[in-house]
Amino acid sequence: MGRVSSIEAKASLGAVRTDCGAAAPASSACAPVEQDVTRLRARVAELERQSVRLEDFAAVAAHELLRPLVVAESYAGMVKERTGHGLDLDSRRDLDALIRISGRVRRLVETMLAEACERHEPLRIEDVDVKEIVRDCVRTFDEEIHARNTKLEIAPMPIVKADPALLSGVFHNLLSNALKYGGAEIRVSATRSAADWTFTVESSGPAIPEPARERIFEPWERRRGERRAGGSGLGLAIVRQIVERHGGRTGVISPRGSGNVFYFTLPA
Repeated sequence: MGRVSSIEAKASLGAVRTDCGAAAPASSACAPVEQDVTRLRARVAELERQSVRLEDFAAVAAHELLRPLVVAESYAGMVKERTGHGLDLDSRRDLDALIRISGRVRRLVETMLAEACERHEPLRIEDVDVKEIVRDCVRTFDEEIHARNTKLEIAPMPIVKADPALLSGVFHNLLSNALKYGGAEIRVSATRSAADWTFTVESSGPAIPEPARERIFEPWERRRGERRAGGSGLGLAIVRQIVERHGGRTGVISPRGSGNVFYFTLPA
């Protein structure tokens, strides 16, 4: 996840000039400009601090989570190898699900760690079948989807140029968010414009208030009730950083006054 680059911003700020002479009074037209510059510098500094906090936390969290995931996946594989033939069909399915989900989450954590440690490395762009990405993510949440009796619809998906591991992280976070707060229905869709593909994850449930819709993509921001739901306050911030690295945009709307439509774009 790339840190907020402030070189251009600082250069621009340093280039701000006024026509005020040395003897200009403090109440001159220059004062508002100087105040704006001061506020802008403070905002840039705050964004840099947030970016550093996000990167540091992501690296530490990913590192701490990776080892137990590897151990769990390894032990599940050994259990299957030693006793798999003696288990009934349901037990074998449960064990296969454990191995699949452990591997899936391990790969996501590895992606998170790699993104934190290699934020200046170029994206690994290739042709990506988004349908397969979404289906793989959905399999991670199979148990939760069934337990909540969630109706999930996946519309036809395109093939796009993207980093597949990072794009998987985007859908994983958006689907996780939708399941936590989305009520009974979730729909994943894609639409094409001249310049972009727009992907949406639409869910039922309480709408996010309009003043909070931009803040929710900032690090450490949580929706109401997210502590009870187990949210970290990082998922949507990670989504935004990954999408912006691909040259896209993110946002959320509530067109009917209930439910939420999270969207992101990728160049077509």
